[in-house]
Amino acid sequence: MRVLLIDDDDALATLLSGHLSAQHYVVDRVADGETGWAYASTFEYDLIVLDWMLPKLNGIQLCQRLRAQGYSVPILLLTAKDDQTDKIKGLEAGADDYVVKPCDIGELLARIRVLLRRSLTEATPVLTWGDLCLDPISCEVTYRGQLVALTAKEYSLLELFLRYSHQVFNAKALLDRVWSSEEFPSESTVRSHIRGLRHKLKAAGTPSDLIETVHGLGYRLKTGALASQREPTSPAQRDRHRYLEGLTQAWNAHKGESVERWNTLLHIARTLKEQSLSEQQQAQAKHIAHSLASTLGTFGLAEGYRLARRIEELLQSETLSAQASQFLTLVTTLGHALDDPPKLISPPDDTPRPPAVFVVDVNEMPYIEQIMALAIAQGFETTVAASIGKASQRLALDSAPSASEAEADSPNDLPDLVLINLVADETDSILDEPILQMLLQFITQVSQRWPQLPVLVITPQADFGNRLDLTRRGGTMVLEYPVVPSEVLEAISQATHLGSHLRKIMIVDDDAHYLKQVMQLLQPWNLEITPLANPQRFWSLFNQVLPDLVILDIEMPHINGFELCKVLRGHPQWQYLPIVFLSVHADRSTQERAFELGADDYITKPIQGKDLAVRVLNRLKRSRQVAL
Repeated sequence: MRVLLIDDDDALATLLSGHLSAQHYVVDRVADGETGWAYASTFEYDLIVLDWMLPKLNGIQLCQRLRAQGYSVPILLLTAKDDQTDKIKGLEAGADDYVVKPCDIGELLARIRVLLRRSLTEATPVLTWGDLCLDPISCEVTYRGQLVALTAKEYSLLELFLRYSHQVFNAKALLDRVWSSEEFPSESTVRSHIRGLRHKLKAAGTPSDLIETVHGLGYRLKTGALASQREPTSPAQRDRHRYLEGLTQAWNAHKGESVERWNTLLHIARTLKEQSLSEQQQAQAKHIAHSLASTLGTFGLAEGYRLARRIEELLQSETLSAQASQFLTLVTTLGHALDDPPKLISPPDDTPRPPAVFVVDVNEMPYIEQIMALAIAQGFETTVAASIGKASQRLALDSAPSASEAEADSPNDLPDLVLINLVADETDSILDEPILQMLLQFITQVSQRWPQLPVLVITPQADFGNRLDLTRRGGTMVLEYPVVPSEVLEAISQATHLGSHLRKIMIVDDDAHYLKQVMQLLQPWNLEITPLANPQRFWSLFNQVLPDLVILDIEMPHINGFELCKVLRGHPQWQYLPIVFLSVHADRSTQERAFELGADDYITKPIQGKDLAVRVLNRLKRSRQVAL
């Protein structure tokens, strides 16, 4: 957990940062408001503690500026101003808590812990990975009940991996999150601490590869590393387990051959960056990609199979030379996928198609290549067009839609999102006027032909007038350059609903049959759904699940939906939790009653699955912007 402390009282700042560091927090200290603004805008924090009376920019002004920019991280005002009107002014400026100096350090630390707990609505109180547990409250780590002694940095690294268990962190990201700005470690320091953490976890009994190295990308928790230790119970499970063990042994015996093929493919990809491939080289690359796809698919390495097939398709493209950067990115990412363990093969129909992103970048910026590399690493299908002509051809803008396309929501080969870059380059971001007008017209054509297709625009000119113009032309989301690639990926995830695959929904309805129907309706949108037919068990199950959104029926025995809503709204931690009523009551008075109690949405039964999913996903998306 990373905290930004903004206070020009050096003695207090030193004392407080010492206590926070002892609690395994990473602390950055600055002494004026302008520097605090620079740090908050540059680095990622979990909490900001700031004084009111600061040089250059006072705490109230800084708080207002942060909130105006949509900054949702909790802010605690720590100040000597103790008038009631000052407290009101501080809270109205956007602070989440207000502490008067001098204060008891123990109470201050407790308030900080409360704010951090409220902000972590997506995290469970105790972070677990199999039998490995980390308790953020007691700062203890145990494996199968036995305490694991870690240093402060090792603890912070493990907490980060557990809290974001599906994310890969490179050395720079770990330095930013675990080390403060006053420390000056190198990437070798990260590697040293990772080795120490691995050694202590292995000594405690965890698998040696619990924290795996994803070559070229960074570190992450290895999926299934702990789950694989659990003994299968049923005969069918034992058979699958034995088969998987045999599959793994066979892969380990033949993996070296696949790595050699990949090395040859990587050499060809690097050659393409410098010059065109000969017919022999292109034929060799096609053969290798095809063979790798067959091998990886056989062993259940789904990600490697997908990448190899994508490489094979790209090698058949007439514009291969123009897509050399994407080709190299795909090949590099394929190398990382070779480190994945074999899995039992699922029927193809059970595997959803990954979201496809189509990029229009007429200037071939390295910045866009970074975004594409991240997108590929996170499972997106990406293609790029370096000209408006190619982009129009890909989206069939020059031909009239067929009758089947006109009736369908979208053709099968239409991408899930179009990203259009309106930035010239890193030094001079403004495009020449003729090219800009052509791209603007292209946005209009895309929205007119495919109104259901999300269009994400990156532009260096994002004042209100330009945003309005882009929105009128059909832009779904507008990002102002410069924007870090990870934020672009987050926007893409939201627009394609990929970012909601771990969002947790709790549905409370005493009609078990209807519960099952609702779950089936929402199933295609990859939501983690917890049904509950007995409202008397609501509170215990709610605290176990900690959902991101609750759907409530109204008429239920013993405890009705209105009462459950009042309980949640009466708890400080859940005042902003999205609550949706799903009821047969369509009268105005019932709906007004629901909104008076704090409902965020009211949906009348029956409802179509897509309509319900869209309203739920939009509510989840908006809730991310609410500062708790």
